[in-house]
Amino acid sequence: MKAIRWLLLILFIGAVIWGCAGAETPVSTAGYLQVSSTPSGASVYLDEVYQGITPESNGFINITILNPREYRLVLKKPVYLDYISTVNIVSGQTVKVSATLKPADVTPQENPGNSVMTGVLVVIVVLILVGFLVLYIRHRRKPKEPAKIELD
Repeated sequence: MKAIRWLLLILFIGAVIWGCAGAETPVSTAGYLQVSSTPSGASVYLDEVYQGITPESNGFINITILNPREYRLVLKKPVYLDYISTVNIVSGQTVKVSATLKPADVTPQENPGNSVMTGVLVVIVVLILVGFLVLYIRHRRKPKEPAKIELD
């Protein structure tokens, strides 16, 4: 009976050792992304999902535990053009992106509604002035005396 117990114990220990020896160390399948921008303060989107804002002084925003594949990276900041790029995340590697944002053309443009409104106001003022002129001329005219009609 003792021999069977020893045999079972040896088989159990062997199975545990063999199982541990055959097990592979898990390989990290995650990739990493670091993003910075000039100027800083840009909102970062990865596949249209907000990730945060780029920090000041050449700092990076860290986006971790990404599945290895291609992602669409967009950085947005007011008065700057959007920075759009594709990044390929590789297992176990860190991809760094340093984006330089270009200023948007922010020259003021004339509002077409204002020019139409100005034209309408000019026409109204001219019509009012013409009306006053007509009234003034009528008022200044001397009234004609009615013609005398003689009856026989």
